[in-house]
Amino acid sequence: MKRILISGVAGFLGVNLALKLLEDENNLVYGVDDFSCSSISNLYRILKNERFNFLQQNISDRITVNVDEIYHFAGCGDLCKYYDNKYLYCCDSIKNINSILDYAYFSGAKILFTSGFIDKNFKLNDLNLYYKFQKFINELILEYSNFKKIDIKIAQIDKIYGQNVVFFDKRFIPDTIIKSFNNENIILDYNYGHYYTFCEDTVCGFIKIMNNYLDEKIIDVAFPNISYDFDIAKLIVNFTKSKSKIIVKNNIQIDPIFTPNIDILNSKLDFRCKTPVLEGISKTIDFIKLMYFT
Repeated sequence: MKRILISGVAGFLGVNLALKLLEDENNLVYGVDDFSCSSISNLYRILKNERFNFLQQNISDRITVNVDEIYHFAGCGDLCKYYDNKYLYCCDSIKNINSILDYAYFSGAKILFTSGFIDKNFKLNDLNLYYKFQKFINELILEYSNFKKIDIKIAQIDKIYGQNVVFFDKRFIPDTIIKSFNNENIILDYNYGHYYTFCEDTVCGFIKIMNNYLDEKIIDVAFPNISYDFDIAKLIVNFTKSKSKIIVKNNIQIDPIFTPNIDILNSKLDFRCKTPVLEGISKTIDFIKLMYFT
């Protein structure tokens, strides 16, 4: 039986990955979370599974179980926490990553990290501290991989949405769905474009990367087409038959600052993120309606 650990298991990615891994009866899943960025209520669909073991602790505390694979999501991409205190966010992130790297080394486990897209052609500037820090973290992880000779992969992702959403993440799509159900106005600063990727496609991509040996260390996981926030909001308002108005403060369309390279995922792993936004949003609306509006 394969033994798998997920840090940050009560978060959005953690919950979806745990549910997917537990579909395979050969997987034994350990989940770690201290609920600093999540809630135990997010795990209600998982805790009763006899092949799931939950460890309530900080990832920097010593983990005593031996595993074959590690998916590290703890604190990753928590922009709310980042903006609250950038210094503490950066310090905690480095501390947690050092702990999980040492744990992976001593347990002999493969490990997958997630990262926002850092395009090699993108020139960072003083307005992009978060991306600078993410770039530094990625380089730190890869240096550790080369030094300790352990199998590390970094999956670069953009905007993930879908079922089992954690609401206080304030992700754009679920937040817009809730406002639509409540007939609240949807206010956009700009009309941003993103590679919105459905959660099930994303976690299946993670598993595909983990289960295959690749020379590449950084692999992009994304739906290939751009969707703009205004179009997403309009779709949600129409689906929910909402009276919400969509207000764009600055009517400027802003394209993503990066382009994902999905060739590795497509050609070497024969995997594609293929859920159309129309279908993905419909499923997300059905989930939110069932869980919170019925």
